[in-house]
Amino acid sequence: MFLRVKALSFALSGTAVLVLSACGGGDGDVATTPETPTTPAPVSSSVMLTGTVVVDQPIQNAVVCMDLNASKTCDADEPTSAGTGSDGGYSITYDSAKVAAAQAASASLVVAIAPGTAGAATNLAAAASPVVKAAQSYLLRQVPGKGGQINPLTTLVAAGMAKGMSESVARANVAVQLAINEAKIDNYQDDPAFDPALVQDNARMMAKVTAAALEAGATLNVGDQTEAISAAAGDLATLRYLDAANYYVRTLNYQDKPAGPAPLLVTDARRGRTGGFGTPSTSLYTSAYLSSAGWIYCNADMAIPATSGTPSRSTSCNTQRSVGFSVASDVSGQTMAAVVTDMQADPTSNVINNGVSTSELLTALGSAAFPADASVKSRTNFSLARPISISNINTDIWGASITKLEQVVALYPRSKVNVAASTGTLSLGLGTSASKSLRVAFDDATTATTGTAYYYECDLNEAQTAISNCSATQTGTWNIDTVNGARVLRFAGHTETVMSYTRMFAEVNGLGGTSINSPRVFTAREAKGSLSFSQSSAKRLNAVAWDAMRTTLGL
Repeated sequence: MFLRVKALSFALSGTAVLVLSACGGGDGDVATTPETPTTPAPVSSSVMLTGTVVVDQPIQNAVVCMDLNASKTCDADEPTSAGTGSDGGYSITYDSAKVAAAQAASASLVVAIAPGTAGAATNLAAAASPVVKAAQSYLLRQVPGKGGQINPLTTLVAAGMAKGMSESVARANVAVQLAINEAKIDNYQDDPAFDPALVQDNARMMAKVTAAALEAGATLNVGDQTEAISAAAGDLATLRYLDAANYYVRTLNYQDKPAGPAPLLVTDARRGRTGGFGTPSTSLYTSAYLSSAGWIYCNADMAIPATSGTPSRSTSCNTQRSVGFSVASDVSGQTMAAVVTDMQADPTSNVINNGVSTSELLTALGSAAFPADASVKSRTNFSLARPISISNINTDIWGASITKLEQVVALYPRSKVNVAASTGTLSLGLGTSASKSLRVAFDDATTATTGTAYYYECDLNEAQTAISNCSATQTGTWNIDTVNGARVLRFAGHTETVMSYTRMFAEVNGLGGTSINSPRVFTAREAKGSLSFSQSSAKRLNAVAWDAMRTTLGL
């Protein structure tokens, strides 16, 4: 912030004394008019606040104003800047005679980020782009009484102050909440430029997520990261209900948290029944992740450290870092069946009977309605890491006889490929569409850790269980690497697939907490790092809504 004060004028005031002489001369008394006190006119001076407007990059043509009446809009009588320049720079000048010091100290500088067509009066063009990327308008703000950079992170700090935090406390909480250096709140432009092809975990990304939350209509919230939290039921993350004897439930519950710097802990709680019998808890946890300490089996005993507030962060299975936000929609008074039916329209976010018939579920719900304070929380998450994982340790295992990756290579030599019969190739998952299968075969080497990979693409039937019409596509490479102490088989040189991950294979030398206590080879996956694949969404019932539905279903 640059603060410059320029004196414009000074109003002079004094006491006027009227002296009257008595008529007729002589020694007559002199009559004096009593002094009349006056209020000095305020000293008028021009105060200038300067800074920049930034989201991911400087924002051009933005109008900044001093929101004196806290209306979150720029009113006609409020000090307002000209449109920002190509560097996002703004300057606002106000008259201290018209804006009292206390009023200036309590007012925030605000700027509306507006969508529009390039050149339109309401459009804000990013300095490095002809058109702003916002689809919906949202407001950025600085904390009260300050100039300097106005960005999504200063907007978050201002939200913390609005709920009663001091600026220093709000800033400290935001830094913990988003896992960033506190100094980055005011300027994160020295972070690497944002690349949608490779999402990075830095302050620039946290600013973009905060802006996305604002654009989506989320209410920013700075959580007190040191407050004590009591254990409580959380949101419904997944429900598959076939009938009262066959169902699966996954909820995200909060553990007790003492006051202090310890993180909030969330339990990924799962339960269910099959054929009327309770499913053992271990059978409901199927994934494993390759962490810096080796392979980790994710189960109910592994709490998820998280931060409170909006946006917030979490780290699943000690590896999967993510950040996201929720937008709540009130469903109080709506029938549960209607809400469930609405959720089926979007399979990318639906968490209730996704891909499973809702017939029995809707019958069981009947005409029951949600109570007060029930809501559906639309959660948007961004993965910040690219961990290697096994989706299902029960089904993705190659069997007792395959313990080395070299054995996998030896099973699929190019010499045994029969394109006409669609045999002899190894599946690498979906190819260029959901109706295509990417396949691979290897050269004749069985002991080397690298070699040539021959790729094929085949048609998939509707059930994705059979292939046909295979044809050779590219030639690439395969390589056996060591990652965090574990050997993995990777592939390169094929066309980008539609999957959110790349398929690979991995050796696991035992997995604590499971029955796997000797070397095995698994089909594994590595998350892609691009924004399109890192982003996910889910519509979750909040605790109130889920408790009401659970009671209705008798679960």
